[in-house]
Amino acid sequence: MKQFQSTTLPSPDSVQLRAGGRFFDRYQGNIRYLHHLHDHFGDFMRGAFAERRYSPGKLLERVWDGEYAGKWLDSATRTAASTQDKQLRRKVDAFAKELRDNQQPDGFMGQPLPNDRELNGWEIGWNVWNQWTSMIGLLTHYEIRGEKASLDTAARIGDWVVTSQSPIDHDTATFLTNGIGFTNVAVIGQLTRLHRLTGNDRYLKFVGDVITHFKPIRKMLTSGQPHLIHPYMLSAVLTGIVDYAVATEDDEMLSTVVAIWRSLVTDHVFPTGSLGNHEDLQEGPLEDLQDDQLQETCATTEWIFLTQRLYEVTGFPEFISALERTTYNALLGAQSSDGMKWCYWTPLRYSKHFFHGPTRCCFWSGPRGIARLPQLIYAMQDNLVTVNLFESSKATLHTASGPMSVTQRSQFPEHGQSTIEINTPPGWQGGLRVRIPDWCKDFFIQANHFDQTNQGEVTTNGYRSFDLEGGQSYTFNVSFEIAFHQELLSRNDYAMLRGPEVLSVDLRDNIDTWLGSQNEVISIPDHVTLQSSQSSDHDSPWSGMQEATPRTRYRINLNDKRMADLRPYFLTPYADAGNDGAAFRTIFPRQES
Repeated sequence: MKQFQSTTLPSPDSVQLRAGGRFFDRYQGNIRYLHHLHDHFGDFMRGAFAERRYSPGKLLERVWDGEYAGKWLDSATRTAASTQDKQLRRKVDAFAKELRDNQQPDGFMGQPLPNDRELNGWEIGWNVWNQWTSMIGLLTHYEIRGEKASLDTAARIGDWVVTSQSPIDHDTATFLTNGIGFTNVAVIGQLTRLHRLTGNDRYLKFVGDVITHFKPIRKMLTSGQPHLIHPYMLSAVLTGIVDYAVATEDDEMLSTVVAIWRSLVTDHVFPTGSLGNHEDLQEGPLEDLQDDQLQETCATTEWIFLTQRLYEVTGFPEFISALERTTYNALLGAQSSDGMKWCYWTPLRYSKHFFHGPTRCCFWSGPRGIARLPQLIYAMQDNLVTVNLFESSKATLHTASGPMSVTQRSQFPEHGQSTIEINTPPGWQGGLRVRIPDWCKDFFIQANHFDQTNQGEVTTNGYRSFDLEGGQSYTFNVSFEIAFHQELLSRNDYAMLRGPEVLSVDLRDNIDTWLGSQNEVISIPDHVTLQSSQSSDHDSPWSGMQEATPRTRYRINLNDKRMADLRPYFLTPYADAGNDGAAFRTIFPRQES
């Protein structure tokens, strides 16, 4: 890929989160949640392969029950590796074996479609989907745990897909027309992954045939614009196209996917970093619809995976900026503060509904996003180590010249300070890059072993760089101002942000506040600043309200139509807003001049 600089993310077992950063508590909650899913829903997950739960007249949601097992295996395997949780590791290995035991002789996972009655379109349309998610979990288990049986099982699934769904030699091939939306073609990403792990060209040829003959893909690659469909499925398919472009060294195809991603960011991504309205993408301006079906968690996590993959294969820092925005807002916003509950949709105002509805996909997708967080903090290019996120963590990074260690003690996002310690082995030669976020001001690094007049070099890509020599320890004290800024949603409606964190008005902090009205009560004045930071143990004005976890609050003066003067409000991060059931609001109009 000549015009791109590929970047390697560390393996899950290379990075451990530590207390002090934004991610740590949520990650710990996710560990508990993964144990809970296994202990209370393990039989439910495995049972989806032991029997066909759907038949006409039964709950339609049973059609895709098979997706949960692979999702759990993917997130739990990654988490067990990062945390060295031996109990979770044992559960992962046993679960993988039990899942493998459900494979049919022809490679199909679970019970085949019945042949004694007429099938409906939903049964047929979701059949490959459950194979796709099984492959996700099994291939992750092989890559991290080294279990060859999981790779072999996934390969037999791939063989079943290629054998049963071929040929694909025209745009009306059954595989292309039988899916519900992109439920069938989503499998191309895992088939390309199989090709990378096995070298079997059958998988890559099948993917190439899908890309050649599936009309929505052809149109996207011709126009550079996204196909407006369920963003969950769209991101999965785009990730598959990225992997195919890498495997075939097709720079033009990869550049087109980058253009499609940028179009999605411009027209469809909310300030909180996710996308989708009623599980779809739509023409027209983004809307802040009260209590509505925005930002499905499955769409949020798959958007993270697409953006992560684009960063890996291009090295473009815009993808890290987007990952930061999505993880700090939409992903954490969909998760309860204790990590034990998930939203299906995450609105921008009024109420978060945890565990809503019989469709459970998001409650298994969310943990997959949290499980990826440690891997997003650092990156490597040969002997160049990059610090992308300011999160307390410890990492052993395997560079081209051997392993080196990084420890980060961060006070972010409450304060713009982080200390980075580097230890390099004798003979090691390389460099360090520290990302300068586009939302910060007065970025400065004080580094030992370096002259104060030569504190690194700011590159055109927004990094400060240092040359390092082996056998030494380095300390870098990073400081910066976390700037307050606003971002347009649409028309005259804006989100308020502090750094990457979107801020919300939460009724737990703002008594006598009216958040819902046809006529807007609150608006953003022409000149506004965060006046002070409030401690996280601030008491709620509501009698008897005991919050599950501490929150950070910021004081600000906003317009209130009921008052002649500006009125003080408290803002809290969107990720924490409404998590105890209180109403909240995130988008406000600007004052009309």
